[in-house]
Amino acid sequence: MPEENRNLTREQLQLFQALWEKKTLSGAALSLGMHLPKASRILKQLREIAGDELFVRMGGEMHPTAAAERMHPSVEGAARAMDEILKGRAFDPASLQRTFTVLVHSQPLSRFGPLMLNAMKDAAPRCRIAFLPLGENWQEILGSSRADLAVLPDANIPSSYRQLVVSSCSYVIALRKGHPLTGLSDPTAADLRKYPECVSTGSRLRGRAFLHDSRGFSNGFVLPDALAAPSFLKATDAWMVTCRLMFEQLFQKFYGLDAIPFPEGFSPFPEKPRVRIVWHARFDSDPAEQWFRGFIANSVRRVCGQNPELNPYGWAA
Repeated sequence: MPEENRNLTREQLQLFQALWEKKTLSGAALSLGMHLPKASRILKQLREIAGDELFVRMGGEMHPTAAAERMHPSVEGAARAMDEILKGRAFDPASLQRTFTVLVHSQPLSRFGPLMLNAMKDAAPRCRIAFLPLGENWQEILGSSRADLAVLPDANIPSSYRQLVVSSCSYVIALRKGHPLTGLSDPTAADLRKYPECVSTGSRLRGRAFLHDSRGFSNGFVLPDALAAPSFLKATDAWMVTCRLMFEQLFQKFYGLDAIPFPEGFSPFPEKPRVRIVWHARFDSDPAEQWFRGFIANSVRRVCGQNPELNPYGWAA
């Protein structure tokens, strides 16, 4: 093998070190946020470069060979030195040229999207953003690197994905002015059920419950998107659970709709909704991805409020 091909890449160094620590290929791949087939290919490359098996399977674990033990101090030192070099390298988004892909529903996008695009043209003028619909297959899309991140309220995040809670959501019940419910001094959940509920399938919390558990929605109808809801609410006695900001900036401002707080005993969500940024673990250490996550997190926080929790993953101010 030519001498110039004997230099190890960062991924090869990382996989060697991860295998040394985890003792299984699947465990090493998971710790690096790497697909197992890719980890297998990199191990094959390492074996070809070293002319040795390096790690052999014994009793369900992969143990280093004598050659791997001789290589380990050098590999560990090289991996550490490369990390230090990359850590000290200044990242300049102004020189970045790429397209970021975000999975998101139109409702939150209508709030933070314009602010984000205006800021992007100054911070990273050579970058583009593609906003794609957030569907049930968002995990598959993120896992296959077809999107950089997703913005969603779902709390059921698999262990191979990372999440950053960037905002806490506040909700109200939107309805037309003069609706019978607005004339009640203390409406109850039973009062709500006398009138049809308008539900958007775009809501991963309320919409999904409507489609998968119709027992809780004996009186209601479903729309494909919340942006269509104001026209229905204005012309009928229907009501809708909606984000307070969406209500103020669209439903009230342009359609003159009214709102009431949640009645006692009415709990439309299994837990308090929060806006989350979710990405695959393999993007953890990518400087461009780190910058973009911070950029979109700050955009969401500016329009949706501050995050009440301490997050394990920080972002740049």
